[in-house]
Amino acid sequence: MEKIKGFHISSMTVSGFKCYEEPTEITFGNPTIVTGGNGRGKSSLADAIAFAVTGLPFFGERGIDRLHNETNPDLQITMRFTDETGKAHELTRSRQKDRMSITYDGYAIRQTDLNEMFGERDVFLSIFNPLYFIEELGEDGKKLLERYLPPIPQADVLAQLNAQTQQRLSGVQLPSPETFLKNRREEIRELEQNAVYLSGKLDLAQKQRQSSKELSNRLTAQIQELQREIASLEARRFENVNLEELQEQLVQASEQYEELSGEAPETPDTAELDAKLQEFHAKLGARSSEVYQPKYTDPLAEDTAKVQALGKKYQQNAALLKRFQPGTSCPVCRRVLSQQEYPAFRQALQAETERIAADGTQLKGQITELQELEQKSQSAFEQFKADDLAKYQAEIDALNQKREQLQTAAAQQNMQRQQTLEQLRTRIQNLSASMECGTLSPADSERLAECKASLKDCRVQLAAAQQVLSAAPENFDTRIKAIEEEITEKKIIMKDVILYMSKRAELTFSKLALNRVKISLYDVVKTTGELKDVFRFTYNGRRYDRLSLSEKIRAGAEVSELVKRLTGRNYPVFFDNMESVDDLSNIRPTSQMILAKCVHNAELSVRAGSTAMPKAA
Repeated sequence: MEKIKGFHISSMTVSGFKCYEEPTEITFGNPTIVTGGNGRGKSSLADAIAFAVTGLPFFGERGIDRLHNETNPDLQITMRFTDETGKAHELTRSRQKDRMSITYDGYAIRQTDLNEMFGERDVFLSIFNPLYFIEELGEDGKKLLERYLPPIPQADVLAQLNAQTQQRLSGVQLPSPETFLKNRREEIRELEQNAVYLSGKLDLAQKQRQSSKELSNRLTAQIQELQREIASLEARRFENVNLEELQEQLVQASEQYEELSGEAPETPDTAELDAKLQEFHAKLGARSSEVYQPKYTDPLAEDTAKVQALGKKYQQNAALLKRFQPGTSCPVCRRVLSQQEYPAFRQALQAETERIAADGTQLKGQITELQELEQKSQSAFEQFKADDLAKYQAEIDALNQKREQLQTAAAQQNMQRQQTLEQLRTRIQNLSASMECGTLSPADSERLAECKASLKDCRVQLAAAQQVLSAAPENFDTRIKAIEEEITEKKIIMKDVILYMSKRAELTFSKLALNRVKISLYDVVKTTGELKDVFRFTYNGRRYDRLSLSEKIRAGAEVSELVKRLTGRNYPVFFDNMESVDDLSNIRPTSQMILAKCVHNAELSVRAGSTAMPKAA
């Protein structure tokens, strides 16, 4: 949607809106004088125009819940106007059953489309309602002005500063001076910390050099004292001592020690014994693993099987004898025996049964005899095995004893050799100590060793201290001075940027210059010269909250003209409560004016003037 830079309301039809129950048509001119008593619909016209464009009443959110007519729920406002080019338009906003609809020149549109045409709601209401900006927006009014204040090019601001400041800022880009100052302060803080750090290192280096100098003096004196004491002890060390004789004895003892220590330890020759031990251990193991093998297993098994077969046969015959009677069938031929045949058959069966019993008894005797032979054979085997094992073990024990005797003899020889080595070692140590200490007592010898160790340690410390003293001191002063100069340069640039900010604010906010109204969006901080955000609104030097209604309306008229100028939107202005205002001589109106006055008990009257709509700037 194209921006409407200016418009002139020609007429409006209102119904279902506040006190306008039935459709009511209002004709507007320039100026338009609206009069009537209280509650006759003067302010409702302002609400209707604002609602048609923004969806909000004259004072924005205030009173938005009191727009419907109590008897006609169908709200509709149709506003007819001509734009800055003279083209006529019709805007209708209606609400039925909580559903809002907007049409523009017959086409359905949305509120966002109206915002593109007439600007954001706060802009439209700040122009249309002289009291809206200060009474409704408050601090948000400051943000609105800042959004529409035109930016001042950096070159234009620099042109207003002195030549030195221009030169120093010539290569500095300042899209955000506040960020620039913040970054420079951080840089200065880091530089100051670095300077403090270097100052600390300088103090430490000076203290270290002084400490090293004092330590060097102390160590030099201590070394001299130790050298004197060592010389004294060394002088008494070898008085009346034959060093050559001691040296000869030491060489002799050392040679004996080396010769004896070079000999291999005595080890017994047990190879033959070990071989025999291995042989007898093998025999012992093999004999131990031998197991008796039975000799009469097969005959015993055969006889046992025969006895079992005879026993079975005997039981069968015995059972047959008990139940066998004349007329019974023969178990062999299945022929029925007669009374005459029965005795002979029974006698034969009895004889066979007795023979089976005799054979079984004989076989049992043979089995017993075989078992006794097997037991004797096994006993003989076990006895021979035990004798062999005892013989082998005796051989092993004898061999082990002989081996232990050889090892014991070798161990005794090695022990005697080790004792001799220890005696030689002790003699070597004693001779070395005699050559080292001479005639000094153990305490003096210990003191001499302590002095030599202390002398060595002192010389190491002295070398370190002298190295510190001989090293060229780091040039901290120059580095600190360079940092201080850099800090000074940055602070000068910061002062220039603060001057730049002040001049830019002056040029930017010069656009806010009005007749009697003064709007301040910043203050200058006296200590730093920087800008501090504020929002002050005065009329003839007086605060807004101390103004009368007429003064507030006059002040609001100037603000309305200011917003027109900043946004490039030349819209109508509705002055309510004009009965309190004698004149609007403080402004020069640039758009359609609608003036509402309260006339006691009078009916609503709208009189349209004939002044043409001013062209938008």
